Amino acid sequence: MASHNALDSPDSYGIAWIAALAIERAAAEAMLDEEHATPIGFNRHQNDPNVYKWGRVGEHNIVIASLASGAYGTTSAATTASSLLASLPSIRIGLLVGIGGGIARPDEDQDIRLGDVVVSQPHGTTGGVYQYDLIKAKSGDKHERTGFLGRPPTVLLNALTSIQAYHERRDSEIPCFLQEMLEKNPKMGKRTNKTPGYIHQGFDNDRLFKAPYDHISGPDCRGCDPAYEVQRDTRHTTDPDIHYGTIASGNTLVKDAATRDRIIADLNEDCICFEMEAAGLMNHFPCLVIRGICDYADSHKKDRWQPYAAATAAAYAKELLGHVPAVEVKETKRILEVLHSVQGQIDSVQQTTVATKAATDSIRSDLHTDKIRRWLCPPDPSTNANQAKALRHEGTGAWLLENPIFESWHSGSRRHLWLYGLAGCGKTVLSATVLGHLANRNDGLTLSFFFDFSDTTKQTLDGMLNSLAFQLYEGGVGSAVYLDALFQAHRNGSDQPTRKALSDIVLKMLVVRKRVFIVLDALDESKPRDDVLLWIKDVMSRPELAHIQLLYTSRPESEFQRHIPPLIGEENCLPLDTQAVNSDIRSWVTAQLDQRLDFIEKPLSQDLLEAIRRKIGDGADGM
Repeated sequence: MASHNALDSPDSYGIAWIAALAIERAAAEAMLDEEHATPIGFNRHQNDPNVYKWGRVGEHNIVIASLASGAYGTTSAATTASSLLASLPSIRIGLLVGIGGGIARPDEDQDIRLGDVVVSQPHGTTGGVYQYDLIKAKSGDKHERTGFLGRPPTVLLNALTSIQAYHERRDSEIPCFLQEMLEKNPKMGKRTNKTPGYIHQGFDNDRLFKAPYDHISGPDCRGCDPAYEVQRDTRHTTDPDIHYGTIASGNTLVKDAATRDRIIADLNEDCICFEMEAAGLMNHFPCLVIRGICDYADSHKKDRWQPYAAATAAAYAKELLGHVPAVEVKETKRILEVLHSVQGQIDSVQQTTVATKAATDSIRSDLHTDKIRRWLCPPDPSTNANQAKALRHEGTGAWLLENPIFESWHSGSRRHLWLYGLAGCGKTVLSATVLGHLANRNDGLTLSFFFDFSDTTKQTLDGMLNSLAFQLYEGGVGSAVYLDALFQAHRNGSDQPTRKALSDIVLKMLVVRKRVFIVLDALDESKPRDDVLLWIKDVMSRPELAHIQLLYTSRPESEFQRHIPPLIGEENCLPLDTQAVNSDIRSWVTAQLDQRLDFIEKPLSQDLLEAIRRKIGDGADGM
């Protein structure tokens, strides 16, 4: 790949390409014809944590951004896009490119296979993406949508028409781009059982099962009954097919056929794909959604096809850009101008029906919320929580939830709870476990923040306040008015609030809530630590905040040992139980020995397996 010096201005970049996962970003970067250094004069917004890759595809200058590691879902996507627009107001069109779960119905001419590409295409009143979280039940088991999502920019819709016409006459260029990618990046073609490459995974590994049949345990479908497999026509080429239609998007990971089919029935639309980010962008960042199919959104889903699916989606995006004239991109309004224009149009519309009012109110609220997000650029705690959830072995951490001290904190008998333990004992995973427990009980608003050595936006009190303020803002109308007033007082977001002003607003927003749980993870990774300790002390001292329940974790370092016990009482300080942590580790080790092919395929004696469990589990000493 050719390299290039920095361009003269960030305004030279009109197209933003967003990827959620590392494999998706790798495929995107591999499609660049030329890499650029950071453009001269690039002025990153102070709270923008995105990492950008700059380059060229054909005649277009592209900036690539991705969600933080471990992040997924509509909120994380919206945060990434808002931060991008705050730093790069020149962006005019967007692409959301990555992987998704295909909805295959061969008997209905919807023969979607693993590795195929699906593209969002507007149809009727939809912009090509339905948010399945916006479905609510009505009487008589009927359902209705409570909102809708916007259309991609016209320049991209024109390109869709062009590329579809081209494919009527000639084959897609996707195979050529994949070949070029592997020639320039030979490592991407390597494949092992543990790390599948960005290449077709073989027809034998593409199996579609009938909806009622669930996956049999194991790392692949070798144990699944072939009698339940859907019989499909043989494909004679590995070249991916391209499908156009409606994509279903939401925060719920769809990984079983029953849930998949129920959502499709609720939508009452012929959707072709499930994914988890697009709905967070369509009203904030108009874009086209391109997904490579890596599974069938059922219990048989595995990671094997993900790299190849990411590559086919990226290759299609590159081919599509060849049908987008650069001059039309320059003539397209900037995304921020489009959003402001939509806001103005909504303000001038006379509402004639309840349905129209509900839809326009939904968009107006989304647009204003997006302004608040771009103003604060709040760090997203879900990235850390999701990463910790992914690491957590099922059932571990239950000892904490059953601890009488934790139960009394959860019930409200204790306002504060400090969990402390040495590095590596699983505090962050326990924080995510607590958040999951609170979400399941749903008996109050839950806020969280994860201080993080690896992310500068998550190390300060200011970052925490920005995040808590935005979480409270999204959590209800009663507290939102305070942040709206602060936004207006700062010239509608043109100026940044001081720490004191934001802290005062957060406390006011907390006062009006009936019950709030706040989980703060890794106080020892904050800078400076005194700032956070003083904030906790301030919350503790206010009788009007007696309904706020704080749980925080840290290492047992001297300043915390010196300040926290006298502040909240020794009885509210809970050291992590080494034996309980060892038991969790032993549980995880047992699962690995029982499930991983590395161990299953080796004839290890029961004595040796028990020795491994004992040595690693009991010898971990809580680490």
